[in-house]
Amino acid sequence: MQNAYIQLKKPFSAKYTLVIETDMIAANVNMQSKAKMRWEFKVIRSTPNYVEVELTLLDNTLLESNNEMLKDLAAMSQAFSKMYSELHLILDHGGKILEILNMDLILDKWGHTKKEMEAAVAHSPEAKDVILLNDGIFKDKKKVKAAIEANEFFSIYFMYVYGQKFPYSLKDQVHNNFLNTASLQWKCTAKASERLPTKEPEVIVDVTAEPYGVLSSSWNQKAYGSFKEVMDISKIKTDLSKKATYKIDTETGKITAAVIKHREIADKDRLFNKMTYTLTSDHDTQKPPTPKEEAEYKKQSKNPNRRSFLIDDM
Repeated sequence: MQNAYIQLKKPFSAKYTLVIETDMIAANVNMQSKAKMRWEFKVIRSTPNYVEVELTLLDNTLLESNNEMLKDLAAMSQAFSKMYSELHLILDHGGKILEILNMDLILDKWGHTKKEMEAAVAHSPEAKDVILLNDGIFKDKKKVKAAIEANEFFSIYFMYVYGQKFPYSLKDQVHNNFLNTASLQWKCTAKASERLPTKEPEVIVDVTAEPYGVLSSSWNQKAYGSFKEVMDISKIKTDLSKKATYKIDTETGKITAAVIKHREIADKDRLFNKMTYTLTSDHDTQKPPTPKEEAEYKKQSKNPNRRSFLIDDM
């Protein structure tokens, strides 16, 4: 770690488990679910300008569900996740994708995955729009990049920790509400348990986020207007919050554990969404680089401009 930044700074390989717990009520729709995803994440090299990584999806399972629609969506998600089951990427130190090194492999998978998705949602015509949407994504390489950055691993791993100088406070993050009917600006504050850089083996990062400013009645109308027949939208006082805690190994910069909680409560009985993401690292196979790898690492570090990693060039 340098200059109060947390970075992926050394090669390592680790397996991660992410458990996603959802509790949502939207008028007459009640959804509770628990899903598990597993990945193997490898940092191959880290230079001053970029990080080369590989991400392999090992498992994607719906553990619990009280709603048949969720089971259909999970089946479609499992088929779709195969598109990004093998990723070889160049990232900046904030986790943004600079180049997808195995783009051809991803595009080749789409034809087979599309057939699986169509079979999974055969009795859910409304879900077929998702397939049409993804047809458009895989015709545009920039959209593929954005889709990868929005997947569960990237949105959890790189959302708050990397690419920021600690402590920090940001007011420029814009995210949609859980219904994707309205966007809002968030204020995000993060602090580390140790002053960086530190010689301590572990650092805890705590993050809190809340809407930046007061939610107006017009925003509530836009966000929840489709429920005006079953509740008085004018009386809604939405409670929105995000909280996260990360444990970071200071030698490598990797995340060893994290818990992220998202809350959006428009009505505590009839309209809310609560999500908890729990990420843990297991079967850590970190190994020191070989002399050859160390020599290559130093060579890359001395000549960081050897290549230009631009998404436009794919």
